Amino acid sequence: MKDFLTQKYFDILIATAVLLVLGIPVGIANIYLGYIIGESPCTLCWNERIGMVVVGMLGIFILRYGLRAKYLVMVFLSAAYGLFMTLRHSSFDGTQADVGMGFGGAIFGAHTYTWGIFVYWAVIIAMSLLLFFMRNENIAKELYAKELKIKEFSPYSKFVVGLSLFVILSNGLQAFISTGIPPYSGKGEPERFSFEYVTQRWTSHVWDRLAKPISFTGSSVVDSPFVAGESAPKKFAFNSDENAGVAVSLKPAPAVLESKELPFQAVGLFEHGNAADIAYNSEKNQFAITSTQAGIYFTDDKFNLRENAILDKPNGYDIPLTVASTFVGNQVVSTAYNKTLWIVEQTPQSKIDEFKEWNVFRKTSGGLMAPLYRERPWVNTVRAKKAYILTLAYDKDSKYMYMLSVPNPASQKIILIKVDPKDNTLSGELVVKAGENFAIKDKRKISEYYITAGDIKDGKFVAYSKNFNTLLVIDLQSAMVEDAYAMPKINGEISGLTFKGDKIVILSHKDSKDYVSEIQNPF
Repeated sequence: MKDFLTQKYFDILIATAVLLVLGIPVGIANIYLGYIIGESPCTLCWNERIGMVVVGMLGIFILRYGLRAKYLVMVFLSAAYGLFMTLRHSSFDGTQADVGMGFGGAIFGAHTYTWGIFVYWAVIIAMSLLLFFMRNENIAKELYAKELKIKEFSPYSKFVVGLSLFVILSNGLQAFISTGIPPYSGKGEPERFSFEYVTQRWTSHVWDRLAKPISFTGSSVVDSPFVAGESAPKKFAFNSDENAGVAVSLKPAPAVLESKELPFQAVGLFEHGNAADIAYNSEKNQFAITSTQAGIYFTDDKFNLRENAILDKPNGYDIPLTVASTFVGNQVVSTAYNKTLWIVEQTPQSKIDEFKEWNVFRKTSGGLMAPLYRERPWVNTVRAKKAYILTLAYDKDSKYMYMLSVPNPASQKIILIKVDPKDNTLSGELVVKAGENFAIKDKRKISEYYITAGDIKDGKFVAYSKNFNTLLVIDLQSAMVEDAYAMPKINGEISGLTFKGDKIVILSHKDSKDYVSEIQNPF
């Protein structure tokens, strides 16, 4: 390596790097995609090209003035800048769609913005390896040399420099035609590149963004949902008055039959958390109660504790807070508010692998196992992508699970989410709307409801809204609200409900205590 990296071969390497970073990729994007195909770069595309141009120009400086420390520093900074832009571009919703989807055309099967990730990654690796293996003293001395020496270009270097400058000037022309001069700027979705209607396509709307509040996360971070005993949204004001709700009229509240404190603490990891939801298995006449911190408790119909376990929550896909659960056969499917599922079922201890049991649970009474072992499926949605959920219920007739999203400023509609439990994959999404016979007040919206608990009976999702303390009846097929009931006063914040015969069992939380109540089934 010492003999190979002479000044001559070092210059060949740098010139080739300039060709591969600037001349070829930026040249193809500019001439072939731009002038021939007519594809215009968006604002982020221009940022990615600028990064490659700067890296290429720094390579030319190294060819002309030698390997100086400030050039190396700028190469790494420019590569970091370009890598950030390409990663940001590739992370947009449109680029994470189904196979083959994406912005613009593809080159060798990859869209142009994804090539930037490879190019900048290659620049960082190549420069790092070059410095690591560099042994030539003359080249090394150039790093901190006080005198600036101008080196002659070789014929190959002249070709690379000439091609690079042509590509840069050509990009400048394309940028002028497609985006104009300041205060005009680029676009997120520009028109096709053409020498026609030039000035009509120029826009300065990008500066309108300065009027928006500064945010380091944008729309990627949504306000935390309401979880009884754990969290509350900052941008949603709740109203407990059912008469102030959306519905013109409500049916009378069902009577409360019984209410008592849960006879055990439904805690989770590190003894934290409280009861999150309740599910009933009519075949076994038992309940399953899940904790917000990934604990699960099986009880008889009198809430006497049977099996229980606490999931090894930190190791695996993120389960911030568990909010809902439902019986699918004899399995209990639970979900966090980010639509990540975890599944537990009762199993004779003799059939449980001891290592797998240890690997799944932090604590267990025995008799429980995870049928998917460490796998935690997550439900990828489209309409509810920017929304959290607080409900999960299984419909025995259709054999599907259903969720209801809760509104927030980024996703202001309530979405009925249909999930196939066979593979825990999205099977459908519908916007919840008012049914034909469900009258709502003028200028009011169904999305004003905030559903924190629910269960399914006879093809209807019976859902409790914390906002306006209302029990809604939603048809699973049409996602239409068909009816609404006032809710009786329950001790605490309602986080779960389940049907048990002719009764509805309510789970609620108040002052660090969990309560179960029974109300009449009005259906």
